[in-house]
Amino acid sequence: MDWNTIYPGPEPPTEAELAAYVETPLWTELVHYLSQAYHTDPVCTYSTCSMGRGWNVKYRAGGAALCTLYPGAGAFVCLIVAGCRLASAVEQRLPTLSLGTQRLWKETRPMSNGVRWLSLEVGSSEVLEDVKALLALKRKPNRTR
Repeated sequence: MDWNTIYPGPEPPTEAELAAYVETPLWTELVHYLSQAYHTDPVCTYSTCSMGRGWNVKYRAGGAALCTLYPGAGAFVCLIVAGCRLASAVEQRLPTLSLGTQRLWKETRPMSNGVRWLSLEVGSSEVLEDVKALLALKRKPNRTR
């Protein structure tokens, strides 16, 4: 069933409901990693954007956006906004990332201000590790709790 139909609002879904809907251990692993590595808690927000209408989960660290998770049935997308500073670091790290992530980076054209919006479909451990690597370039992880 469609995410919007199940959770139309105004109450956001709980963390348990999100995990049950996404139904992949990759979701739980990333949520746990974000909590431990960045000492951040999820914030559910309702988006009316036509690309990702419905509830999404935002993470912030040090007062800045870290990533946004878009839940799907059995899968999810992690959006990482890569500014100019991050772009050069990603370019250097690119050969160590999966071929799919390398292709996504090359196909995602920067906007006029040099920012890229990377939408990574996290469907494998390999992509999950790419997400962690990109987040670490964006903001160095804290020590674990």
